[in-house]
Amino acid sequence: MFSKNFQIDIEKDIIAKNRIPILIKDATWLKLFGDAGDKLINNARKELEALLEKQRLAEAQLKEKNRDKKRVMNKIIMLSDELNNNQLKEGTELLGEYQQDIYTLNDEIDNLTFELEMLPKEIREANLNLIKATIKLAYKKLAEWEGSLEPLSAEIEELRNKLRELIDRKNDYEEKINTTYSFLHGMLGSKEMEKLDKDMLD
Repeated sequence: MFSKNFQIDIEKDIIAKNRIPILIKDATWLKLFGDAGDKLINNARKELEALLEKQRLAEAQLKEKNRDKKRVMNKIIMLSDELNNNQLKEGTELLGEYQQDIYTLNDEIDNLTFELEMLPKEIREANLNLIKATIKLAYKKLAEWEGSLEPLSAEIEELRNKLRELIDRKNDYEEKINTTYSFLHGMLGSKEMEKLDKDMLD
């Protein structure tokens, strides 16, 4: 019997050992539970999807910030060369702005890097919650399906017995027909039997 209140206790190292995938990216999970309509699964799925989207955005932002940093660094190098070679003073203020941009970008890159280091753990936790919700629904469905299976199995067995009975009756009739024909054929001969078949069976 399925219990609605039972707790799912799964060791995280078992999940790691079995290499359980991110469920919402797994084709079999999507086929079985993608449209389950279960509240626990839907909530866990939304949490996982949000974290994966957060990770995707952070990765894109980090790539963009690194590109920005490289571009500003190139500007600093070019401006520094110009200032040194031509002994210009007008670009000093602009150089300071570029350096401030680098400090800002470094802070943003550090924050994004830290976020991306923390997100995998959060994603694993969210995936674990979805695994637990999936197991709970799976056992509930298994109990329902097993309950539906019993009467079907009984009906199939009843039909099998009926089929055996019909086959026995069919075989009995075939045997009677063959035996009767053999008797008449032996007594009257094939020519007379053909004539009788034509007269009696037409």
